Amino acid sequence: MIRATDIIDAYKISKPDLNRTPMAHSPELSKISGANVFLKMEFLQYTGSFKIRGVLTKVRSLDKSVFDKTFVAASTGNHAAAFGYASEKFGFKGVLFLPKKTSDAKIKTLEQYGMRVIFYGENSLETEEKARAYAKDINGVLIHPYNDQEIIKGQGTIAVEIEEQVPEVDVILTPVGGGGLASGISTYFSTHHTISVVGCQPKNASEMHLSILQNGIVPPSTLSTIADASAGGIENNAITFDICKKHLSGFEIIEEEDIKKAVAFMMKYHKVEIEPTAALPVAALLQSKAYHGKNVVLVLTGKKIDNQLLTQIMVKYGDYY
Repeated sequence: MIRATDIIDAYKISKPDLNRTPMAHSPELSKISGANVFLKMEFLQYTGSFKIRGVLTKVRSLDKSVFDKTFVAASTGNHAAAFGYASEKFGFKGVLFLPKKTSDAKIKTLEQYGMRVIFYGENSLETEEKARAYAKDINGVLIHPYNDQEIIKGQGTIAVEIEEQVPEVDVILTPVGGGGLASGISTYFSTHHTISVVGCQPKNASEMHLSILQNGIVPPSTLSTIADASAGGIENNAITFDICKKHLSGFEIIEEEDIKKAVAFMMKYHKVEIEPTAALPVAALLQSKAYHGKNVVLVLTGKKIDNQLLTQIMVKYGDYY
């Protein structure tokens, strides 16, 4: 069982290696929603997303004797970048598995790390299962993107910063994919009974929400979503399922066009490029009146968006709001 104190300990260890990302107030979102809205700008984290928090915590937890082994990871892109960053920092040999449909923007970012890359699988779950089997076959070290206590502790360190930056927070809206980030944040705030942590998922890839509704992990969605960093399914034995079921206050489920509108909103009013998954909390706030009068933090998780996609979104929705 992961406790809030475990997350605090993880933060103390990893803090020197992290960027304490800014918290910005959003007058525009506050006006539209009637809430007092703050943006946790985690897309400014090293490697461009929150994923480095979990990877650094995991790697630092390992015994030095394993560093002569091959480290293995699977990812849709952001975890891969964090894995590559860690391979350079700690000097281990890395093999990276990516789904066949990984975006060009994310692949381009990964080229700088010089790792061996293997493309496998139609979704994240297939890729993760292949990476796990490969790591076992070669007696390697698997760095899983979410199904690992140390990863969850590391992702939860963002909650420590949120509490410091917005002490009077009432609600936190965070994207959910495999559930590592949501598990970490909700675990940290689980003893704060007045604070709600709400998961945000695309309707086309809402496996965690559906799994909790059905009290069991559902198969990966066959529908496509532009929020690809949150897509791909959940491992059958994922510890994140029970944590999210226990600690998340609820979910906001977002349509594809509303995700695009949220990306455009952030570009127009805040002049920032964020990936569609990072825009899920923005879309959730824009579609709901449930947060009126509350102090709300939106966790903006990453920035890797394809330039062509961003252009298409701005042409269609640049003047929507």
